[in-house]
Amino acid sequence: MGPESKSFQTGLSEPTFDDLKRRLVDLVEPLNDAQLLELADGIHDMLRQRRSVRRRHAERMDERTRHLAELGH
Repeated sequence: MGPESKSFQTGLSEPTFDDLKRRLVDLVEPLNDAQLLELADGIHDMLRQRRSVRRRHAERMDERTRHLAELGH
């Protein structure tokens, strides 16, 4: 999949993100493999849902643009 539009990018500054990563690693360290995989699957599902919503939105916007172009606007 290509890079996402800047309009969909939010997030944290690099230092804040690095701190969050370190804290998350500390939090998940005691999990067993099955628990860690379940957590990762949940995060992956969330990412797939976000990308699906963004893709549908982009498709609707493209359809609207084509429709307006056909009307001569």
